[in-house]
Amino acid sequence: MNQENNNKQKEDCPLCETARETTDMLSVNKDVEIKNKKSFRKIKTIFWCLVIILVVVGGYKILSKSPLMSPVTEDVSIQGKSINISEKASSQINTLAPDFVSEDVYGNKFALSYFQGEKPVLLIFWATWCGYCAKELPDLKIFTKRYQDLIQVIAVTSGETRQTIKEYLQEKDINFLILLDEQRKIWNQYLVRGTPSHFLIDKEQKIITMRPGLASMANLEIMLSMISIE
Repeated sequence: MNQENNNKQKEDCPLCETARETTDMLSVNKDVEIKNKKSFRKIKTIFWCLVIILVVVGGYKILSKSPLMSPVTEDVSIQGKSINISEKASSQINTLAPDFVSEDVYGNKFALSYFQGEKPVLLIFWATWCGYCAKELPDLKIFTKRYQDLIQVIAVTSGETRQTIKEYLQEKDINFLILLDEQRKIWNQYLVRGTPSHFLIDKEQKIITMRPGLASMANLEIMLSMISIE
């Protein structure tokens, strides 16, 4: 009997009903608040992703306008191989290579004409900071050692100081000739627009071909074969 009275009192209690409604409203508000926080976090994540994308795209557009990062290129076929050629530099193919005089890190003077009539030359425009140069370095060292009697490998630096080159030469145990070009005069002679850039020059000092960008051992040997068949 007392239990029935208590139940009836609870049912007739307006304060109890209000308390239940308040509790339900608080529960609903808490769920809404949690959903709002989750939505805010998603919006914040999307916002920062868009910012990062804009920064990356903007940076790429700026770099792509740099003459060292955006060479005008065309594809040509050499002995059945497709090779990417800088449009301006490729105009020098089958012409006499511009002669130059420069020094190595020890002050020894060299000229391109020193090798005329003696050896073909693989002339590479190169830099210590160049990622592709570093990537092709192991193959280039093997190529130099393997074919040193057939071709002279010369790397011309990218406006870097003598000390920088000397330290890099010793650190990487470079086995090919590196010449300085602090004012980029030789670069301008050869219309170079990026690193690495490879020029194959025969004994008569004529430019046979050129290849901008990364060169693998296979690429280097293909270039060498163009000399050996003449």
